[in-house]
Amino acid sequence: MRFRLLCFFLVILMSTALFGCNKNNENKPEKASSDTSVLSETDTQTETKKSAKSKKTKTTTTTTTTTGTREYNPTDVNLNNLSGYNFSMQGFEKVTSIQDFYDYLDELQNIIANSDFNMSFSYENMDTGAYISYNSNRRFATCSTIKTPFVASLLKSGIDLSEKVTKTVNWSEDNGLTAQAKTGSEFTAKKLIKYTIQRSDNTAYYNLVKHFGYKQFNSDLYSIGANFSLGDSWIFTYCTSDDMLKCYKEVYKYAEQTKRGKWLTKLMTDTDVNRQIGKTLDSKYKVSQKYGSDFTERQYHDCAIVYADSPFVLCIFTNQYPETDQSDKVFKEISNVIDRINNVIYIN
Repeated sequence: MRFRLLCFFLVILMSTALFGCNKNNENKPEKASSDTSVLSETDTQTETKKSAKSKKTKTTTTTTTTTGTREYNPTDVNLNNLSGYNFSMQGFEKVTSIQDFYDYLDELQNIIANSDFNMSFSYENMDTGAYISYNSNRRFATCSTIKTPFVASLLKSGIDLSEKVTKTVNWSEDNGLTAQAKTGSEFTAKKLIKYTIQRSDNTAYYNLVKHFGYKQFNSDLYSIGANFSLGDSWIFTYCTSDDMLKCYKEVYKYAEQTKRGKWLTKLMTDTDVNRQIGKTLDSKYKVSQKYGSDFTERQYHDCAIVYADSPFVLCIFTNQYPETDQSDKVFKEISNVIDRINNVIYIN
């Protein structure tokens, strides 16, 4: 009898042990796979083709990891295969995700198609020369976007920043700090430059033009192939987004080479009005920007140097009633998409 009871208890103990082992194995995680491929060979062969206004093939294969968390497969871009877009492109040789690149181009096209006002924009990557432009031959009033390249020209010419400038003129209907000062008041050139860039002070800019002249600036414009100029009676003028892109590219280069240039681009990061490109991207990068607006002519613009991992310049001109949430919208949309396009450019 005792022997039977002992056997009975042994059977119960063995069953309990087996049950516990099975439970532990059920919850045990599987060993992590060392395969880093996103797509298998079969998946790659059967990957679907995408058409964005023309046939474009997604060629994603095994990806390669670079700095950070982004994974990519550098792929050649054939711009000749892209059609149906209202904007022009050049200089795109390789991108890290061909499918993302096509999607972003489609987004850019949709922004243009959904805009019920005249606009133009020009973009260029400073490392590769990749370039996109829309309506780049259309001329707009420069508004205050011209102030940055004008100041850059003064700084390049070697003016003494401590030189005293006597206020002799007021810009009409201006109530800025310089306009409020009495005629005959003196300002240093440095102070007027700060007002011109940071406060977009029209009277400060006007007195800089009157004191130092515009011939050197016009010469600088000619040397870079920008097709506009200033004159005696007009310190604001008309130009294309491509013309202004050339100017801001020169500001970028000047800032890369000189302390004065760095000071100018620093002023551009701390302006009274920052609602457009800078407002959209300055949480991610340093953005040096200069807006322009004219309520009478319904002009609203922004030009920016964006110090992304691969820096770029973007100028956007629009015919809109300025400085409203609605008129800001297209700047935010375009700069977001351009930033994404810029991020998929393959930098060798």
